[in-house]
Amino acid sequence: MLSARLDACTAYLEAKGWTGGGRWLDVGDDALSDDRRPAFDAMLRTIEATGTGVDRVVLVPDWDRLSRNPAARGLLTRRVLLLGAWVETAHGERRRPDETWIERARLNGAPVIP
Repeated sequence: MLSARLDACTAYLEAKGWTGGGRWLDVGDDALSDDRRPAFDAMLRTIEATGTGVDRVVLVPDWDRLSRNPAARGLLTRRVLLLGAWVETAHGERRRPDETWIERARLNGAPVIP
């Protein structure tokens, strides 16, 4: 499953014509935590050190890869945005520091009415 997620991000990166700045993966218990994310923190330090002279994008396969908890996902996203970078999914959804938000529709358990 992880390989498929990485492949999706690589394909999206190539389709956009972006060059990768690195890959940061929290694994094991860290990947399941909403408050202890050493690889995520290392990525944020790299983003900060890069400065604002280049576009800085955190590319994830989907929003749930940040966290399945919507509140925690929002906090992790906010940490990226506060550095002037943005978060984008391999589905073309994105959240930018200027409050721009593009998200595709999600099923929410409500009945689908034709």
